[in-house]
Amino acid sequence: MYVFRFISFSIPPVTGYTLGTVDRILSLIQRYEHRFSTLVFVVGFATDLLTFTLLDLPAVNLLFIGYLVIAAFFTFLTHTMRRYAMHPTAWRRAVAVLSPLAATFTIGALLSGFLIFYTKSAALSVSWPFLFLILAIFLGNEFFRSYRSHLAFQTTLFFFALYAYSIFALPLYLNELGPDIFLWSTALALAVFTAYLLLLELSGKRQLEATLGRIVAGTVAITVTVVALYFSGLVPPIPLTVKESGIYHGVVRTEAGYQVTHEGWSRWSRFLPREVHHVPGTPLYAYSAIFAPTAFSVNIVHRWERYDENRKEWVTESMVAFTLSGGRAGGYRGYSEKSDPRPGRWRVTIETLEGQVVGRLNFEVENVSTPPQLYTDVK
Repeated sequence: MYVFRFISFSIPPVTGYTLGTVDRILSLIQRYEHRFSTLVFVVGFATDLLTFTLLDLPAVNLLFIGYLVIAAFFTFLTHTMRRYAMHPTAWRRAVAVLSPLAATFTIGALLSGFLIFYTKSAALSVSWPFLFLILAIFLGNEFFRSYRSHLAFQTTLFFFALYAYSIFALPLYLNELGPDIFLWSTALALAVFTAYLLLLELSGKRQLEATLGRIVAGTVAITVTVVALYFSGLVPPIPLTVKESGIYHGVVRTEAGYQVTHEGWSRWSRFLPREVHHVPGTPLYAYSAIFAPTAFSVNIVHRWERYDENRKEWVTESMVAFTLSGGRAGGYRGYSEKSDPRPGRWRVTIETLEGQVVGRLNFEVENVSTPPQLYTDVK
């Protein structure tokens, strides 16, 4: 008896004051929904920006799948529970108000993972469209302030996350890249999202009809944009990533690995165009180690390009292709040679046969009469 009295005394009853506090919090969230949505998106984005860098590829794939399922669930609740946003029942109103924030947080976490893989898989000159889309998402959270517009934007954003995962996952499962794989990824994303919209219609046709036009328009716009970017060579070939690359005075394959000769650049110099002191009559070498999943096979090209000051454009001087076989943690290693390059600005673009850029090395060749001091490492 005393135990029951103690429990009844220790657990405070749900009073009108408590419900009033919850109601005020929910009203505050509803009033500043677009602000909270932006904040939650930033927190979700920043949280997994670090997490994804610490995980291996299989774990990242599972995390992507989990986030997509959670995002789909809360986006579904956002559509089906919106009519309870002003409901007197506390739990229904809480679900209606908090579901959009949960979906936004999850999608933000998803996009941070995609950002890592898209930027790791290409030079900045290639990954900038994806960064621009991220910026557009931030602006979208501020621009679409009305509930219906924001709901349509959030659902379209879920399609973008689904599409980005499809582009990432299908090559991973099929162990190959190419335009046909990309088009199959596009078709898969559209098919899954169409089935998702049909599910939303079954759960509440009237709720979906209010935003369906905006959702379809956003989906078409994203699809057309991404397809155009892909065939322009501006979508990087994930899941390929450059583990290491560089321009060297010598590369020799030995039993211990690749022995490279260089001028002693610091590890930070890879972020800046390098000045290579070249003795006329000698070659230069481009080395790259590219990670690909186990059983993955694709042809990689080293495209040597020189900047023509008269024509103001990059001119291809030579191309060397070799087959990449995945599975090695440090990346599949390969190199190409350019005999006696002329002085001036150069770059070596590491790309697939279809022209998707995996990485890029920028450097400037300066002819010298005395060989520079060189150092040797083994890769």
